[in-house]
Formats: sequence, C-alpha cells, structure tokens
Amino acid sequence: MSGDSRIPAFGGRLITPANPEFELARLTNNAAWDARPALIARPADAKDVAAVVRWARATGQVLAIRSGGHSIAGHSTGDGVAVLDLAALDQVEFDAAGATAWVGPGVTASAFTKAAFERGGAVSFGDTGTVGLGGLILGGGIGWLVRKYGLTIDSLLAAEVVDADGELRMVGPEQDPDLFWALRGGAGNFGVVTRYQLALKPVGEVIHGTLLMPATPETVHDVLLFGYRAPDDLTLMPYVMAIPPMDQVPASQHGRLGLWVDTLWAGSVAEGEDVLAGLRAIAPALMDDIRPKPYPAVYGEPSGQRSPWTSSSIFIDDVDERVFVTLAEALAQAPTGASLAVFRVLGGAAGRVANDATAYGWRDRNYLIWLIADYPDVEGAQPRSYASWVREARTSLTSHGSGAFVSFMGADDPESVAACYPAGTLARLRAIKRHWDPENLFRHNHNIAPADGVDTTC
Repeated sequence: MSGDSRIPAFGGRLITPANPEFELARLTNNAAWDARPALIARPADAKDVAAVVRWARATGQVLAIRSGGHSIAGHSTGDGVAVLDLAALDQVEFDAAGATAWVGPGVTASAFTKAAFERGGAVSFGDTGTVGLGGLILGGGIGWLVRKYGLTIDSLLAAEVVDADGELRMVGPEQDPDLFWALRGGAGNFGVVTRYQLALKPVGEVIHGTLLMPATPETVHDVLLFGYRAPDDLTLMPYVMAIPPMDQVPASQHGRLGLWVDTLWAGSVAEGEDVLAGLRAIAPALMDDIRPKPYPAVYGEPSGQRSPWTSSSIFIDDVDERVFVTLAEALAQAPTGASLAVFRVLGGAAGRVANDATAYGWRDRNYLIWLIADYPDVEGAQPRSYASWVREARTSLTSHGSGAFVSFMGADDPESVAACYPAGTLARLRAIKRHWDPENLFRHNHNIAPADGVDTTC
C-alpha cells in the first residue's frame, strides 16, 4: 500500500510499521506466518468495520480479516495487506429469558464458555479455547459437543454483517436467508460479521480427559466404531502419533505409535462412567486421566506458545483397518517434528441435519481425519516439506474418503476449495458470492470465486 493510510470515518486504532507495537501486533497464533502487513486496523465497533471495508473497496487494498489469528493457511495476515483485527469486538450480551447471547467475533471460545457456564449453558465450539469465534463460526465449528448439540453453526440464530458495499445489515432465516445460509460454513467470503446471536444449550459437569492406548489397526477400528455408536453425549477425538518420552508411559513404548483418545461425556456422570467402562475395555491403557470436571475446564489454560504448523483433512465413512495402515505408513514418512492424524467422530446431532441446510455440506459423513504437521521453528526446517507431507498423506487416503473441512485446510492448493464443499453447495455459494461480493473484495481466504453469468440468487 502507498499513500495516506488514514481511513475516513474510522474511529478505532491504526497500527503501522512505524508504531513500536507493530512487531507484536503483526504476529498470529501460527508461527509459520511471518508476514508484514501494510497496516493493522483495530475497529471499536461495527461502524469502524464498515469504514474499513468502504476504504478497501475504494482503494483496492487487500483485506485480511482476523478474529483470533488462528488461520492455519495464514489468512489472518499477509505481506502488504491491511489486517482488519476484530479482537476488540469482544462484547457478550446474554438474554437469560431466551437462553441466547449476542457475541462479538473477537470473543474467544474459552472466555464465552466460562461466561455461559455461569448461566448453565454452552455452545458447541471447537477444541481450542483461544480461537476467536469469528473464524470458528464461519467455518462451521466442530468440537467437544458436536455429537450432542451439533456444529457451532447449528446454534447460530442471526448475524450482524458488514457487506462488500460497507453496509451493515442483520441477517437470519427470514432476513437475507441466502446470505445467512452461506455464512454457515462458507468461511469469510461473504462479509465481515460483527455480531453473532447464538442459542445456549444446557451443560453442567462433564467427564473429560485422555486415554492412551498402543495404536494397532484393531484398536483404532474399535475405538472409532465405539465412538460413533455411543450415545450422543459422548464425543471422541482420537489421534495417532508417536509416543514421546514421558514419565507416565513405560520407556519400551516411547517412539511407538500411540492412540490418544481425547474424550468428553456431556450427560449424567453416573451413566457416563458406565459408557466409558466399555471404552476402557477396548485395550489396556498406558495413561488415563479421564475424570469429571466443570465444562469450561476442557479448554485448560493457554500455553502462550507459538509454533509453526500446517494441516489438511479428509472425510471418511467407515473405519476399515486399512485406514490405520495407510496412516501408519504416512506417519513413518513424516519429516522431523510432531506429525499426527486426528480423528473427529461425527454423527449424532450434527448428522441429523440435512446436507443442504447449511454451507457446511458434509452432514452424512461419519468421521473426519485431520492431518497435522507441527514442525520445529529452527534453522534448516523446510516448511514446504511439511506442507507436502500433509498433502501427500491426504492423497494416500483418497481411496477411503473424500472432501475436506475448510477450517482445517492449510495454504491454498488447486484442489483445496473444491474439496471443501460438495459440488452443488459450491455452485450455490458461487452464485451467492456473485450477488453479495461480485468484485471479490473478500478474497484473502479459501476463496470462493463469484459465479459467471447472470445473478439468480435472492
């Protein structure tokens, strides 16, 4: 960007490379991205957001929208872009009578969960407490309560959006329903959401923790099938990775593949203990810290550490033991670092919504595999080798599944956006994009290009 960096009608804070705080402000959660934006705009309210959008449209400046800065693909920043940092839009307004809340995009999952728990409620978020709700919600939101209460977008009632014209509008099932549909899984392609209205669901004490077992084809198969067939109160997030040196585990197991079964039961504790007895019976445990706790404790305390990493994903429908064999071969070829394959057991409430009800169109898929490469931030580490590994690992699994989850995609490759949506869903998203953002102002993302031809939406 060149010229005057002042934004007309903007009352928030502007941070340029000349500001002492710029070096800290430009950092995101993922240390893989070391970009230098042209400026960082921190709006104080929706009017400030609208001012930035109108300015970007008038000047041609590329916008990077940031809520919590957790974009795996680096879309929270960029060299020469203007970062629209929504962290200060962190207000929460509860409506006790209606069991709903209005939340800003800068609110984190952990902060909201703690506040909602005091009122006996919760929203199904992801598994990381420091993630900003803005990015999490727009991608869909798969987390600890996905089987009990569905995706985060299944709790979304309405949204306040600044569109590509810089106009502030309220959208919902009856107001601009096409746009509301697209916001629920279409990521940041359609506008800047400045507030979300979410429905609260009851939650109390849960049973949560991790069960570590030796990873074998039979054990992985049985754990995944157990999780899928279990009551909706149980959500499992098992992952396979090499067991590092740790005091709790015999030295003979260090370096071998382990199955870490991250577990959450959200029903009655007594019933949960009975169900979890069946999970524990699948294989001898090397470690077991599953115990009752208040629901907000599932997020723990933030480490404050940043590391470089990338990922990819694929949906599968069955748990054929060959899936584990394929993953084990892929993990054996991973470059130095912490490489792992995380399973998200789906079904339950999330699977009882029609595929075409939201822009997240994978309701009928049973499992999601998230391939992660967390690489050392040291001299000699080659980021491209880690990105190549996750792509190659995903490719090796395509005989077992298809599709991808947009929130788990790393930096763009030619197949990424097409893989994130069923063909009919993507076509509808492109048509809606043409209506609401024909010039593709909101393009610094896993971009959905406007459809060619005549606009037939709305």
